[in-house]
Amino acid sequence: MSSRPILSGLALMSLLAACASPARFDDMGLTAPPAPPPPEPPPEVRLIAAIENQGCVLDATNVSSVLLAANLTQEQLTTIVPTLDDAGRLEVAGDGAIRVLTERCV
Repeated sequence: MSSRPILSGLALMSLLAACASPARFDDMGLTAPPAPPPPEPPPEVRLIAAIENQGCVLDATNVSSVLLAANLTQEQLTTIVPTLDDAGRLEVAGDGAIRVLTERCV
């Protein structure tokens, strides 16, 4: 009996087995590109979160740290505050202080 049909059968089975288990990208030295970072929240959301983290009040003593945490400029602050005031999201809390009105800052 010839061993040729057995070897051909084994070669065919090896080929089919190789096709049945797809190669992974990392096996080939390739990797998928990293996922893009999530979009930054809108300025209003960042400002409110930063004020909440500073005790719910924005005043002269913490304005720099709030702006830094919210990644905002002084100019952006002057345009965002009236928008939040019109939406009922803040109130005047004293001499130049602003208090945010959120579930966390009741």
